Amino acid sequence: MKKRLFYLDFVRAIAAISIILIHFNAIYLYAGAEYLNNVVLTTSAFNVYLGNWGVSLFFIISGCSLMYVYGDKFDCKTFYKKRFFSIYPMFWIAYILGFAFLFLVHHGMFMAAPKWTILLTILGFDGYFAGDIPTFYILGEWFLGCIILLYILFPLLRYLIIKYPEITFGTSLIVYFIFILFYQGSFAPAKIIFIRLPEFLFGMYFVKYIKKVNILPLVLSILVLLLNQFIKPTFDGSLQTTYIGIASFLVLVYISDYLNNKYIQKVCKLISKYSYAIFLVHHVIITVVMGYIGLNNVYPIKSYIVFLICLVIIFICAYLLYHLHSYIMRMINSTFMSKQ
Repeated sequence: MKKRLFYLDFVRAIAAISIILIHFNAIYLYAGAEYLNNVVLTTSAFNVYLGNWGVSLFFIISGCSLMYVYGDKFDCKTFYKKRFFSIYPMFWIAYILGFAFLFLVHHGMFMAAPKWTILLTILGFDGYFAGDIPTFYILGEWFLGCIILLYILFPLLRYLIIKYPEITFGTSLIVYFIFILFYQGSFAPAKIIFIRLPEFLFGMYFVKYIKKVNILPLVLSILVLLLNQFIKPTFDGSLQTTYIGIASFLVLVYISDYLNNKYIQKVCKLISKYSYAIFLVHHVIITVVMGYIGLNNVYPIKSYIVFLICLVIIFICAYLLYHLHSYIMRMINSTFMSKQ
């Protein structure tokens, strides 16, 4: 069994907290200018929307994790089987519980969409397409659909990076800039896998060929982050997200080498362990809690208290979801084995 890489836990924990934070603050952003004083900490990182920053880190560490696990030995059937069971059972359990809860809260059916779109929910793509067509989306976000597509492509990407690293790198950049410069469609650019590919591939390249952050890339990354923060360029947001995400990742990896405190490492490992469950439950919990409290009853100091309350509830629910999923999977496996 391979050694656990702390920097993956560290970056994943940072990304998870940033996603929770921005979805909490998004309620104030959409409510109007009069509520902006209630924002907790910030809504941006280095001139990039905080949600985009966190998602960029998730794409990078996803590429890192897969390449670390499957970089040497790879079996396509085993890979897809593990990806399936790591994504869908917990998503389906969370969706059923979330739907039942909201059904009770709203005293009946609370959404309308074409019946066929339930297939998108089953496949985990309801959030991915929710901005363009009516779906039964309630949890999981668009990121889930996008990362599933990248998982599907991973065996091919892995082969190309190992066999043709330079050609793959160059080709992916060409495709990326074609979409950045010429894409005019209505589908959000942030959801297009060819625009997210450099982040995912960078994670794969980092594990396979780079492995460590030295002083020069650290200094250059810090310089990029500072320049973007203070100059505040106004060009394409997706382009900024890509290079700021990569630069941030390199800085965080460097920092992680000096975080030898066992308590920090345990906390990061814990958040990383439950990150998928957190991802699935956090949006519903934030919406319900804020709806119960009411925006007019929140002021700046109280907003921090409410955020901490949301964090506690999110982690409790994520813990319960994770272990409920584990229990159900054990029961299914036990039943299947006994029949065999």
